Amino acid sequence: MGICKDEALLPEITELRRNAEALLKAKSPDAYLFRKGEDNQRLIQELEIHRIELEMQNAELRLARYELELALERFTDLYEFAPVGYLTLDSTGIINSLNLAGASLIGGVRTRLIGCNFRQFVAATYRISFSDFLGKVLTCQVKESCDVALLKNGIIVQIEAMATASGEEFRLALIDITEKRRSEEALAVKQRELEDLNSCLVERVAEAVCEQRRMDQIAIVQDRRAAMGEMIANIAHQWRQPLNVLGLNLQDMSLAYGKAEFTKEYLKASVSQSMQLIMHMSHTIDDFRNFFKVDKEKVTFSVNQVIRKTLALVEESFKGQMVCTVFNSKSEPKVVGYPNEYAQVLLNVLINSRDALVGNSIDDARIVIQSFTEAGKSIVTITDNAGGITREIIDRVFDPYFTTKGPDKGTGIGLFMSKTIIEKNMGGTLTVHNAEGGAEFRIEL
Repeated sequence: MGICKDEALLPEITELRRNAEALLKAKSPDAYLFRKGEDNQRLIQELEIHRIELEMQNAELRLARYELELALERFTDLYEFAPVGYLTLDSTGIINSLNLAGASLIGGVRTRLIGCNFRQFVAATYRISFSDFLGKVLTCQVKESCDVALLKNGIIVQIEAMATASGEEFRLALIDITEKRRSEEALAVKQRELEDLNSCLVERVAEAVCEQRRMDQIAIVQDRRAAMGEMIANIAHQWRQPLNVLGLNLQDMSLAYGKAEFTKEYLKASVSQSMQLIMHMSHTIDDFRNFFKVDKEKVTFSVNQVIRKTLALVEESFKGQMVCTVFNSKSEPKVVGYPNEYAQVLLNVLINSRDALVGNSIDDARIVIQSFTEAGKSIVTITDNAGGITREIIDRVFDPYFTTKGPDKGTGIGLFMSKTIIEKNMGGTLTVHNAEGGAEFRIEL
């Protein structure tokens, strides 16, 4: 943009020239008329230099004034169209000037707002705090801020005091924080709701844990009852034959009584045989009672001996259900652990295989138990020919409460407890996979 000639500076230039001519005329006329040509030439050069300097100063003055006006115009635009409202108040709170944003926040025509007291636009509940704010600004001459609600639509603004121009006048900046305040209030509400939800969640989790423990106890009791029922059935199978023999002895003694064959020796032999049967039945009760006795300390025990003991308890029952059990041992492995718990694991796996065989109506139902030593570990495999476990559920057979049986036949906790006993209590592994014709459980210790 070019520099335009400023007519306001012409009087000053004219005055400078008039003063220069007066100085020249004040000189002696003779000195002026008879001055050498060289002096005249030098004087003319000096005057020309002064003229140029004056022209340069004029140009600088015009440029400075233009830049000042341009800066003022920019400031005015920034002030007028700023997103922040600006107000200039006197010491009593009267509005002396304000920009467009300030008028919009207050709510009114700018020309009509000038001369009004700003307090009348502040919500009644905020006027005392606003007066205290103005008092601090006027007395302390410091930058303060406060939040007030304006009467227009309940707008909440943050008011910041800017540097005062004088003791009689100061400027305020108004920033609309309505959305910010609403967001903060909404966030506070959400925070309280979250805290309430967390509190309720803690209570619900505690209730759920208690309910789960209660269900676990019920399941354990049901599992124990099922095991007890299984044991009673096994005891019945163990006792059935001795009771038959004992009944036959009593009937034979009754028929022989009064005959020649009823001798002292005959009576003694019959009583001895009956007592042996009774002792056998008593030992059976002890075996079952010891089977459920909880081991308190780890001991070294023979795996084969525990297998035989477990088979002796269920063999008669399995025979009654047409399930054949076969035990093969390639070595005499010994392990350190809890023999009764190990026997409980064997019993759970055997019963699970028995149920699969009976449920699938297998004609040649059999369970093969093998024990051997491999890489310094005791290995026991229990294999049936019930057709195997489907791919969809084979990874879930050890999950708690998972069962494919009806609710009256199982709780789904037996194999879970078995895996817990072997892996957590005794540091081994219990796995299952499908072998040829059926499923194979593998116990490693």
